[in-house]
Amino acid sequence: MSSLNNGIPEPLLKFLAAQFNWTRSQVAANQDDVFWQQVGLIMAQYDGLRAGYGANVYDKHVLPEFAFQLLNGNGDFFDIIPKAVDVTKMSSREFHDWRMRNGRCSALIKLTGDFSDLFMSHSAWYIYQAMNRIYKHCASYNFQATITHAKKISFSSYPGYLESLDDFYLMSSGLVMLQTTNNVFNTDLQQYIQPESLQSWIRIRTATALAQTSEDWAELAGRHNSGTYNNQYMVMDLNKFTPGQPLLDGTLYVAEQIPGTWEYADVTKMLSLGYWPSYNVPFFEKIYNLSGYPAVVKQHGTDDSYELAPRAKIFRRDQTTVVDLDSFKAIMRYNDYKNDPYAKGDPYNAICSRGDLESDSPSPGGCYDTKVTTYSMALKLQSQVINGPTTSHGLPPFSWSQFPNASHLGMPEVFNFTFETMDAGW
Repeated sequence: MSSLNNGIPEPLLKFLAAQFNWTRSQVAANQDDVFWQQVGLIMAQYDGLRAGYGANVYDKHVLPEFAFQLLNGNGDFFDIIPKAVDVTKMSSREFHDWRMRNGRCSALIKLTGDFSDLFMSHSAWYIYQAMNRIYKHCASYNFQATITHAKKISFSSYPGYLESLDDFYLMSSGLVMLQTTNNVFNTDLQQYIQPESLQSWIRIRTATALAQTSEDWAELAGRHNSGTYNNQYMVMDLNKFTPGQPLLDGTLYVAEQIPGTWEYADVTKMLSLGYWPSYNVPFFEKIYNLSGYPAVVKQHGTDDSYELAPRAKIFRRDQTTVVDLDSFKAIMRYNDYKNDPYAKGDPYNAICSRGDLESDSPSPGGCYDTKVTTYSMALKLQSQVINGPTTSHGLPPFSWSQFPNASHLGMPEVFNFTFETMDAGW
């Protein structure tokens, strides 16, 4: 085994080996099944990534398979070998820091008052070392082995990744998918994390290729649930949206995952009231309860309740200000923690957080991008994106000089950019 595997827990390596072997065995055993055909194509792409790297690198930099598993299974790894943490025994400060390290992303789907347009956006949260980004446009021309409805996809991503991870996907099938991560506080659910399952990135890529409708996507993505990278997924079906007309059933499906459970539903009627927000708290009552949120709210307060989380209140108050793309960008970059009573003086309590501005224990992490699209743009697989922490309400641009010992190879020292249009020109 390569020396680059040194320091990696042996149980993790064994789990991954068993999981990938199971996945490949299912592909081989189900060659007439379109779901497993698509999984096979994704695994072939994964093998091609490894082979392409191996053919063009100096010997001393040859990477073991674990390196590629780490890149593409980044989100899953947080749950494969999780720490058993009892958050009800943490102090308020300890829990705050833990939650900020583990909660990811804000998303918003906004319907204009006259139903004339849709706005869809995602702002990613994680460590700022992840700001080396690539926005990818992928087209598939091999349709013989499977039924592929999304023949072209555009998505935010990272070097070496075959998926978005954020997630933010635009599909030629007319679907748009956004995702935010939910914490799972109930450690009893870890028993349902087994290697005989598909990692989330493989399921998401498979559903994205095969689905014709938002309901299709929600059903497909839940197959062989790994219980790792537990998220809320929002899937818009633009084929069912006509500007200025009532929303059709199935326009928006939401799905949520925890170990052992996958739940989804048509929430179009809620969207018809004006908006759908997402902020790292489960929507479905069953998921919310099984995840352990009631005990956390009882112990630490309403910041983790679905109705009264800081971002829930900010979205509820400010979504009415969205009238065009610029005002939509503003809400997704919003951070006025010094003045907003809902933020309570905490730069994390914002749609686009800034962990580096914390007064007690600043760290290079938080919200570091925003992607926005509209109904007409998404049909053309177009979006506008910005990389870097927000400068909303006069906040200073982020500079690595504040964290001189933090690795940030390949990055500019200061992030102070504007929105750029992403368009493959298809």
